Amino acid sequence: MNSDPQKFVLMGIPFHDVTFAETVAWARERIRWRVPAYMATANIDFVMQAWSDPELQRILLEASLVIADGMPIVWMSKLFGPPLRERVTGSDLVPLLAGMCRDEGFSIFYLGGAPGVAEKAAAELTRRFPGLKTAGCYSPPLADIVNMDHAAILARLEASKPDLLLVAFGAPKQEKWANMHVRQWKVPLAVGVGGKLDFLGGAQTRAPKFVQQIGFEWLWRMFTNPKRLFRRYAKNLVFLARVSARLLWLRARFPKLGKKTVPIFRGLENISDLALAVRWPGLLDAGAAQTWTQKLDAEAGARSVVLNMTGVRWLTSLELGALLTLSRLRRARDARLLLAGLGGHARRLVDLCRLDRYLELADAPDQLEHTIRTLHAALADGKISRDQPGRLVFVLPRELTAANLPAWRAKWDAAWQDASREVQAVVIDGAATRFIDSAALGFLVGIRKAVTTQGLTWQCGGFGSAVSQIIKIARVEKLLLAE
Repeated sequence: MNSDPQKFVLMGIPFHDVTFAETVAWARERIRWRVPAYMATANIDFVMQAWSDPELQRILLEASLVIADGMPIVWMSKLFGPPLRERVTGSDLVPLLAGMCRDEGFSIFYLGGAPGVAEKAAAELTRRFPGLKTAGCYSPPLADIVNMDHAAILARLEASKPDLLLVAFGAPKQEKWANMHVRQWKVPLAVGVGGKLDFLGGAQTRAPKFVQQIGFEWLWRMFTNPKRLFRRYAKNLVFLARVSARLLWLRARFPKLGKKTVPIFRGLENISDLALAVRWPGLLDAGAAQTWTQKLDAEAGARSVVLNMTGVRWLTSLELGALLTLSRLRRARDARLLLAGLGGHARRLVDLCRLDRYLELADAPDQLEHTIRTLHAALADGKISRDQPGRLVFVLPRELTAANLPAWRAKWDAAWQDASREVQAVVIDGAATRFIDSAALGFLVGIRKAVTTQGLTWQCGGFGSAVSQIIKIARVEKLLLAE
């Protein structure tokens, strides 16, 4: 598999710099590769939701491909780094993917939409591309992400074995649902398509071509369906205007001279087995970014990487994309990327775009060694124990997600089976947890139900602000946090 396309980070979301043709070629290669992947079609509404939803932002940060499905994003890219070459609309992309699937003999499963919409969309694409294989169509009963019948949907996918899965649950539900299962299923490529099936099935009508070409399709949709879309698009416009102004103000006012370099790496020689320390070089173009990330990732091996960011005045969208790519590569090796000494307007940029949720930051030289050791210890953090008679305590790890949940589920099942007859209270300690996703929330809800069914005492808490926000967005705070 070739390296992924270059990504530019705009308003805290990585958008891959791809054209329609490159996106279709990428999808073809991923399906042939047979390693499950997820593609997101993101617009300004995605960005706005991600700013208030740490889980959605994390999913987009780690998605296999994120395309710019909105002209405002393309316009923004010209202000903060290399411009995105093309807007890749999901509504136009789906037929192109269908044509590719017909030519390659791939099958498509249509999931979501109102009852009957998936079938109509499949019929329309089959009419356009005779010989296109339909693996299946299904519109699940309406339910929130935690209470969906996941097993029934996965059973259909397992039986039909599609090559391409089009998920039309709407954002952010479709992104969270796909993230819960993409590591376990055998579907080579899933794409979140939102309301695109409605267009294909005739439930909604697209704007005229000239309106699409000038980038105002959203305005057409708003005025043709004001009851459903006016408030949403009005919020999007206010968000875009506010964030653009803040970003432009930051960029215009960053100081001419950077901070004086300080000995930020002092003491790291003691943990060279855990961390590789290098200075941030600054990246001028996509070629330099790709070469730098690949070389540094190979050199670091299983170690974390510490970048000396002192003196850095600003970070372009391309440079932020390189940092996120490197961070993702480090996480794949159970290590981390740590930015040391980042200050001034560059730090304000990272904080404003909510990237401090994902990137590890350190400010003081004296804290670096401790931070690195803590990070590596935290990767295996969490434990299940009986701290006193009658109490089963689950100290959650630093992150509990679909990626590490199977291992923790097995540990919990073993501990619960061993101790359930003697347990009077179950305690869930989230004090050390910085991130949790919907898969983990569903797991905790399942524990809660098992505990209360047996009439045992339930205690759950200690979560920080980001995790508490994710719990509230999922609307399970009363269930999980109530004693």
